[in-house]
Formats: sequence, C-alpha cells, structure tokens
Amino acid sequence: MSATLTKESMDSLVDIRRWFDSALGEKVLQTEQAILDQLLAGFFGYHLLQASIRSQTLHSASPIQNKLLLGLDVDDKVPMVARATELPFADNSIDVILLHHLLDFLDAPLDTLRELARVSLPMGHMVVVGFNPISSWGAWKLPAGLSGRAPWCGRFIRPGRLMDWLNVLNFKIDRAQYCIYGPPVVRKAARKPDYSTGISRNINLPIGAVYVIVARKQVSTMTPIPQPWRSRRLSLVNSGLSIVPPVRCGVVRRIRD
Repeated sequence: MSATLTKESMDSLVDIRRWFDSALGEKVLQTEQAILDQLLAGFFGYHLLQASIRSQTLHSASPIQNKLLLGLDVDDKVPMVARATELPFADNSIDVILLHHLLDFLDAPLDTLRELARVSLPMGHMVVVGFNPISSWGAWKLPAGLSGRAPWCGRFIRPGRLMDWLNVLNFKIDRAQYCIYGPPVVRKAARKPDYSTGISRNINLPIGAVYVIVARKQVSTMTPIPQPWRSRRLSLVNSGLSIVPPVRCGVVRRIRD
C-alpha cells in the first residue's frame, strides 16, 4: 500500500504502468519521448524535476545537471518518494518541471498543479504531457471507460482547461504540441516517430490523442515591502549571498529501504 496515494489511485497507478509496458503503450511513449527530447534540449537551469506516472526517466536529453525523479510509490526505486501535493522543495526552486500524465490519474489534479507551480522558478518552464479528450482516443474512452482499465480509467483533461489553470497560476503558454492521430490500436507497419528536423515540421492539429503543453512561469509584479528590523539584522552578517537548497531538510525520506 502506497503512503502517497489512495487505494483507488494506487490501483490506477499499477494499471497505467502496466499499460505503458504494452505494445500500444510503448508506441505512445516513443512518440512522447521523441517530442520531449526536442523540447528539453532547449531548456537550461540548475534543477529539473520529473513528476511522472512512470518511474523511468524521460529527461535524458536535458542539459541540466541536477535531475530529480519523483517517486509515487514506496516500491519505486528512486531516492525520493513524496506526495505530489506536498512536495519537499522550497518555493521558486525548480527551473524545469516535467509533468508526465500525472494529472490524468491522480485524485487532485488542480492541487497537484498548484503545488508544482509553487516550486517552479519564475521564468522557469513547465512541460505537461496528457491525454486529449478531444480526439479519437477521447471518443474511444466513452465506452471503454466503463471497463475501468487503463488508460481509459483516467481523467482526460481538456487542453483548454489545463491552459486556463496554468494562466490562473501565473503561467504563460509557450506552445502546445499534439501527436498520435490514429485510433488506439497497434499498427505493425507504423514507423517510429521522427522529430529530427524539429517539432514544428510535423503535423500539429489540436485533435491528437496526446498533448504536450509548454508553459513559463511569469515574474510576479508585486513589490515586497521591506521590513526594517530584518534589514538591520541582515546588515550584521556577511554581504555574500546564501543559496537555499531546493529540498527541505528532513522531509525527503525513503519510507522503506
């Protein structure tokens, strides 16, 4: 039993991970990986966080050195396991956040997105991968969802609704990439997706089964009011800058070795 998910969400987590290991799931993952490789190569910074429904890395193309993988289950073989709504990071500390199908299958998608927005650095990027209900897969989900099987048991969030959430959380949408236009079946003759010439060279209609939305956190326009007592205290210490580590001490822990 996971300490980060309810039993229902844990069952969904097991099902969707098993589905991604299937032939169809692998095809989807190959396409998503090809797009992410193109996108992440152009984002820079000090810290990258992958919050994914899977425990395998999808950020290998990123030039960022410090890459963190969020584990959702105590059995995940990763250094850090935490609730997606209670991340053990300081405010404004992560340069790039990769959110891979997490909103589709967790209980509180808006709370999860709000928590990720909290730890996102101003002018940092958030990359959200999700299933698109406005697609052939969305139509397929209506009858298939009754079976309770993955991925049809998930909550396919409309890209427009997700963009509205991001806007409210002070993010500006940079781009939305769509992919996978056929029905949810495996085609043996289908070629591996090729994005070697760039994402913009491929078809990008808003009816693809999967979307990849890139948003950038805006700098707050609020001006903080200085506190005289704090200023006097700071004047007593060295003038050098102190860098706050992105992880709060004592919060990250393995629940079971």
